[in-house]
Amino acid sequence: MSLYTLTPKPDCARYTIQVGWNPHRTFFATVLDFAWDPVTDPGDEPDAVRLGIGETILDPTDVLIAVEPYAVIPNDLAAKLRADKAAHPPRQ
Repeated sequence: MSLYTLTPKPDCARYTIQVGWNPHRTFFATVLDFAWDPVTDPGDEPDAVRLGIGETILDPTDVLIAVEPYAVIPNDLAAKLRADKAAHPPRQ
């Protein structure tokens, strides 16, 4: 399994952004605001992105495109994710 926590873009500091390759043999991405409280801040509901939970994603580009509006994407991250997949390939 791999897990990379990405640096949020300046206007997205409220979010925790993670991507990786998981034991279920799919890439995943999450963009979540763990500090948001609907009671104290009901008018500022955050975005939420969750990929790779109910579907299989075999191309890292798909998850990187999904988190790009929120995070700074390192130039080598797609290659790292492909290497993670190669080290732990999906079951056939």
